[in-house]
Amino acid sequence: MENHIKDIAFINGYLDKTLSKKETLLFEERLKTDSQFNSLFEEHTTLIEGIKRQQLKAEIISGKKIYTRYKWLKYFGFTTLALVIIISVFIFTTANNSEVIKKDNSTIEVVTPTLSIDTLTSLKTTTDTVVEKKITKVPQEQTKTDVVKPEVKTKIAKVKIPEKPFQTITFNAEKDTTIVCKEGTKLTIKKGSFLDKNNTVITGNIDLEVTEYYTLSDMVLAHLSTQSDETLLETGGMLNMKAFQNNAPLHLAPNTTIEILFPSKTQKKGMQLFSGAWDSGNINWTLQNNSDTEVVVVEEVVLDMAQEEQVEVPFSIVEIPPAYPGCEHLEPSASKKCTSVAISKFVMANFNTEIAMNLGLTGRQRINTIFRINQEGRPVSITSRASEPELEIEANRVIALLPKMTPGKQRGKTVIVPYSLPIVFQAESNQLSALTGSTPRKETLRRDSIVNKKFEDKLIENPASVKAYELNGYILRTSKLGWINCDRFIRRTNIPFKLKIKNAGDDIRVSMVFKSIKSIIPSSKIGDVFDFKRVPKDENVVLIAIKKDQGKLYLGSLETKTAEHPNIEFVFKEITLDNLHDEIEQLHSTF
Repeated sequence: MENHIKDIAFINGYLDKTLSKKETLLFEERLKTDSQFNSLFEEHTTLIEGIKRQQLKAEIISGKKIYTRYKWLKYFGFTTLALVIIISVFIFTTANNSEVIKKDNSTIEVVTPTLSIDTLTSLKTTTDTVVEKKITKVPQEQTKTDVVKPEVKTKIAKVKIPEKPFQTITFNAEKDTTIVCKEGTKLTIKKGSFLDKNNTVITGNIDLEVTEYYTLSDMVLAHLSTQSDETLLETGGMLNMKAFQNNAPLHLAPNTTIEILFPSKTQKKGMQLFSGAWDSGNINWTLQNNSDTEVVVVEEVVLDMAQEEQVEVPFSIVEIPPAYPGCEHLEPSASKKCTSVAISKFVMANFNTEIAMNLGLTGRQRINTIFRINQEGRPVSITSRASEPELEIEANRVIALLPKMTPGKQRGKTVIVPYSLPIVFQAESNQLSALTGSTPRKETLRRDSIVNKKFEDKLIENPASVKAYELNGYILRTSKLGWINCDRFIRRTNIPFKLKIKNAGDDIRVSMVFKSIKSIIPSSKIGDVFDFKRVPKDENVVLIAIKKDQGKLYLGSLETKTAEHPNIEFVFKEITLDNLHDEIEQLHSTF
């Protein structure tokens, strides 16, 4: 018996792998040589496997019991929850249908429906409800609380401000094209400028979508701003440009640019071109750092008699026109014709047409020249536009050689007089004609432009009808489509600026519009606090808040000066989506 116990212990040690290497070799050798020990080993391992199976079976049975228990608990929980919801709905409904009857000054009779067994059944399967009325007397003060109906929250409908409509221009991508958009933006596009997603040069017609933003009111409605990484910018105009062919988006080819003239009534130094990207509902402008970006400021020409206080009057309508030497003693109308003819003859006599031949140009060449005759009678602010820079330089040189004239006068005061002079010649024959600003003759022009003819014909036929924005502006070149901004950096002493708006709600946006510069700053909202980060100190601004609440639109605005810890309170008025634009336009006069 003692040997049997030792053998069992030896077998368990082997199965548990607790024997030493030497003992293990001895065990395996004994299995081979001792048949009785081998039989004992097989019996013992069979017994152990049986015990393991019994334990596994017991665990399976136990797990099944636990699963069944939790399953019924879950069913019971769901059933209880459903009953609670049904009862709650019924109580809420019957509470709203309670009848309050005043009996005297001290008591009120509250008629409250009570829940019957039939009612619970009918709530599950039918719309018929059985209700019994029970009269209960309660003190009046308590009743005030009991009969108050629970507050019902209404889902707020979002009101979207429509985007400004874009203009679609269709043109042939295989030709050099000039486009003048609705608000005066001029785009000059070289042939072969566009590629598809496979970087294949586009041929045939393409659609260019352009949206222009020149007024602060349009920018406010579009939630645009003028910031570059929280540095303030002053804008000269914004565009959003997209190009498509058969609804497939296009992009500009490498080393290709579009020349953009942003119309402007005033010129400010330091204007550059920026590209915009939207992030968290606000747009951030990044400077286009490429060699193709340059700024050319076309000098201002005022062609509106309503702006006579700027002492600039067009040649065609000035009371006493500038007089070329020899024309000063004539009557105004005769002096005007004499001066126009004399200027044209001078240009024809001095312009070197051989420049075009040296450049290898053929056909009719045209140079549009604009200058001003200042209050001393000298030509200044000379600007020329031609197909080649060399022709522009030559035109500027010749105009600068014009002799000193007698200055023009308006209402007895000496004024500056803008003067336009188209120069046209045939490159092969060197036959040159300089069209006068007052009595020009119309020329048939060869060009690949689709819109430029309108402006040129207007300039020839009736210079006085040409708007100032058609002659003035900032010319820059972009290598990108998308959001584009003509801006300059504004660097001033800045302060933090935060304001709190009571009951602001979730759907609201607040913008800061500057009065002295053409700039807009958005705010970021945290609770009822609107953070404009850092803004220039002591600046007169207009704060505009557009708020949507319960499906209705509200507008609030006020004028203030930027200072730390502002104490500001908006007064909102309800407006419709249709008149929102008109309301913002009315605020434009305060910017």
